[in-house]
Amino acid sequence: MFAQTFIHAGGITEGPASEAHALQLVRRAFRRGHTVDATPEGGAVITWTARRAVLGDVVEQGRSISLTPDTPIGEVTDAVRGYLLTLHTAPSAIPGVMDGRRVIRAGLQVIPAAATSHLFGRRLVVEEGGRVRLTLVARLALLSLLTAAAPEDLAAIAEADGVELPA
Repeated sequence: MFAQTFIHAGGITEGPASEAHALQLVRRAFRRGHTVDATPEGGAVITWTARRAVLGDVVEQGRSISLTPDTPIGEVTDAVRGYLLTLHTAPSAIPGVMDGRRVIRAGLQVIPAAATSHLFGRRLVVEEGGRVRLTLVARLALLSLLTAAAPEDLAAIAEADGVELPA
């Protein structure tokens, strides 16, 4: 879940936004050519310029939508960053059990039980339909952590269908 803040001509509107709604907003922003910036806590800021006709003149006004996660990602260690990158780049990730403890199998790699518990506990991953995927919060935070992230990377994340991770 996210807290959504929409700055528009009539003022400011605030309210909740589900992960699906937030992803829809990010996708729509890219399709329309708006600026989308990922934030380190796992949110996003979408900005654009609206043009309106006022008394025969065209007036440009800034608009924005801020998506702030209800549970920010917090500090990300190098190990957690590595696990997030593994899950992001793996062709698929599935839940598994090793020595009686829950693990995540991502391609040929296995994320250890303690790290798996940490990722699920911080809501960085979810299990849906027998697969494990990064949440939007984790994907946005990961993107902001990558120093050489290009706009195409965020566009690829936005186009993810919510189950399969973008390559």
